[in-house]
Amino acid sequence: MYSEKVYPPPISWFLGALFGLAIGLVFGAPFGFVVGIISGALAAGLVTMGLWRSIYEIRIDQQVLIAEGNRVSREHITSCTPLDRAAARRTLGPEADPASLVIMRGWVHTAVKVEISDPANRTPYLFISTRKANEIADLLNKKG
Repeated sequence: MYSEKVYPPPISWFLGALFGLAIGLVFGAPFGFVVGIISGALAAGLVTMGLWRSIYEIRIDQQVLIAEGNRVSREHITSCTPLDRAAARRTLGPEADPASLVIMRGWVHTAVKVEISDPANRTPYLFISTRKANEIADLLNKKG
């Protein structure tokens, strides 16, 4: 029904490559060309692996919401609120509930707050970073 993959912005990948180049230059100057190439490739590879692991998927169908592997049955979702940048900051700051589940990426500035009423799960709400907050909120607020 709905699927969104949340990727890092393109500038992150570029900065990862630039970081690898910088590490290569730092180690290559005193230790030689081969050491510089190897250390630069390792540094760029580690940054790329970190960025790749930060990608997550939000999936919604008739029965369940799945965000980064966390499953919530739609029957337990009471409401979903789209959050702009300021509201997301308030929700993560002064209005935060320590029992909530936060799925956040710093490069995504909008989010949804999914209120949950599940007797088996004491999590009051999910905070999910998404670039399509209004679309997800509309979809989750539809009953039936």
